[in-house]
Amino acid sequence: MELQIWMGRAGAGKSRRVLETMQERRQRPQILLVPEHASHEAELDLCRALGPTASRDAEVLSFRNLATRVLAQTGGLADVTLDAGGKLLTMRRALQEVSSRLTVFARPSQRPAFLRQLVALADELYAYQVTPEMLLAQVADMEGAAGDKLRSAALIYGAYDAHLRGEGFDARSRVQKLCDALPESDYLMGKDVYVDGFSYFNRVEEDILETALRQGNCLTVTLLGDESDPQLFQNALRQRDRLKRMAALVHARCEVETLVSKNDGPLGYLERCFFDGEEPWQGEEPPIRLYQAETAFSEAEYVSACVRRLARQGCRWRDIGVAARNMEVYGPLLEAVFRRDGIPAYISRRSDILEKPVLTMVLSAVDAVTGGFEYEDVFRCLKTGMAGISAAECDMLENYVIRWQIRGGMWLKEADWTADPDGYGQEISEARRQRLEEVNAVRRRVRVLFLELSEGLKAGKTIRDKAEVLYKFTEHAGVPETLKAQTATLYDGGQVQLAEEYSQLWSIFCGVLDQFVELLGDVEVDGQEFARLLRLVLSQYAVATIPATLDQVKVTPITRNDRHTVRHLFLLGANDNVLPTVETGGGLLDAQERELLQQRGILLSDATFDPLGAELQNIYACLAQPTASLTVMWPVTDGAGGLVAHLDGLGAVHQFDAVQRNVVLGGGLAHQRLVAHANELHAVLLDGLCSAFQNSQRGVVAAHHVHNDLHTCFLLSGGLPYRAVSSSQCWKLATARSACAM
Repeated sequence: MELQIWMGRAGAGKSRRVLETMQERRQRPQILLVPEHASHEAELDLCRALGPTASRDAEVLSFRNLATRVLAQTGGLADVTLDAGGKLLTMRRALQEVSSRLTVFARPSQRPAFLRQLVALADELYAYQVTPEMLLAQVADMEGAAGDKLRSAALIYGAYDAHLRGEGFDARSRVQKLCDALPESDYLMGKDVYVDGFSYFNRVEEDILETALRQGNCLTVTLLGDESDPQLFQNALRQRDRLKRMAALVHARCEVETLVSKNDGPLGYLERCFFDGEEPWQGEEPPIRLYQAETAFSEAEYVSACVRRLARQGCRWRDIGVAARNMEVYGPLLEAVFRRDGIPAYISRRSDILEKPVLTMVLSAVDAVTGGFEYEDVFRCLKTGMAGISAAECDMLENYVIRWQIRGGMWLKEADWTADPDGYGQEISEARRQRLEEVNAVRRRVRVLFLELSEGLKAGKTIRDKAEVLYKFTEHAGVPETLKAQTATLYDGGQVQLAEEYSQLWSIFCGVLDQFVELLGDVEVDGQEFARLLRLVLSQYAVATIPATLDQVKVTPITRNDRHTVRHLFLLGANDNVLPTVETGGGLLDAQERELLQQRGILLSDATFDPLGAELQNIYACLAQPTASLTVMWPVTDGAGGLVAHLDGLGAVHQFDAVQRNVVLGGGLAHQRLVAHANELHAVLLDGLCSAFQNSQRGVVAAHHVHNDLHTCFLLSGGLPYRAVSSSQCWKLATARSACAM
């Protein structure tokens, strides 16, 4: 048994050394364990390193895939495993069962946000191996409001756990089942296990690694960071210490090795001195560009122009990366602009399935038949294009319905409608009679669509009955065939990523109905409650894809960065109200309640993980990716034309020294004196800066913290190219006033 911990800053070659070692030991059974979102890239890397026999010599797994392999040996693979929607249903049922015994949540909310918080808390307790009995025992005598809240949370957690685990079934996540089943399996026996790309591990994952260390021949773990910056790499250093204690516990030899980057160029210097560089860069002009854009759309258009220029110069699409912190803003913009300009791109995202027409059609149909056929519900269903009604027919029918305010049972009457399409006041003509016949022809098709669903949901008493009715409705409406045809059309049109998303929708919908029947099959509900439950569950699903081709520009959020190097990187949205973004909510439990649990021996994620440190590490890893050029951009206005931010000092985060250092690109602030015109969008002059990149008085400051909603932009002290991008004149130099100020 041997544990090897390879540490190093970005670019030190940790992943490369893993692949080289696997190549040297290819005669031994090997496993490369990586995060789920990085598994595709890791498989490509392994194939390049090991060649045609890669699948025979080693395999790439995530914790979830490892669970599939192990449970196939030990049993349990066929057990029901709840996904996000199933967990929400189970939590809702558990909350209803214990609501009369609760003090804090006596009148619990049924909103998805609250239920998601409860599920997240339960998942966290599972991840850190806190049982309901353990939690309740520790908080039973706790006084005050915190004690009442924690006891209520323990009761809910106990009821939820009872539904997940009972006699003859186990619906927990596969990773939790893996932790229990792995010691009984010989899947890892005698294998070399390499763990790469993780920032930290929770308790369940650490227990899995401990079993791997006991059973395997050698366990190798890579961690991003070293002793050079204890604040930036604090999560990695803590994880290193926990791994060393784990090795000591199982009496395994532990070796910690720190790898050092050999990049002496300007980008390597940026990586080393981004947070605390003191000495100026004295070498060649750094390949770093800063651009101020008018809006986020201007940023997307500028990136598109740069990418096309690089392609014309011979650069491969896959050598270009685009990153942003708020991908919900930049993802749709980049997708639209890249598609317009013919740039093949993979947008790393998870799309809400409720935004897809097929799910909108199903939910709207259920809402219509259970809610009295309100105008909005009916035409939300018909306008999806999935109901077999053309846009022109829908418009004609909609005009008639609005004129005569039709709703309720009139939609399902067998008799035709007789009112004049043009309203009162004139005698009906032959042309109007013809239009009325056309309206009734369309209405009869809509009646056939809704009639079976309406009668079935009324006749069915249990959720099982209603789920069967809904499944038959989608089949009769031709939803599977329509989805198949739309998927093929998207493939033919070159929208491969969207086609992959559409191909998953039918299986997700069927899985939701299966979980309805599995969890609540015999529960009796009325139609409106069934509609609410269906929308509640479907709101928890999103679809994601892997890159469909090898040669694409990769667009990723910095929080899901796989840390692969690229030649050219574009970082968008580098505003000081965005970078860094730290989640401070803490979920259902606040910091004080978590501290009380920690004092009683219940350690949750906050005890071993610093979210601010993780955010800074993500920014650092992103800026360390490029090997040829780095372009940092930010908008000065939002989509409505208002200022994104405006400068008024550094006071709001003065207590976070790391944040102040983080927003400086190339070095720390020598002086925090800022000069700006509040009513202008020009670049802000920041005097007296000693930055990492400096020839004479050359310096760059990427962003500064703002107070309230005020914003400052980047410093240019003469060396790095700085340009202001507007929607009318892209890529022009900054205004004369800004140039004079600099």
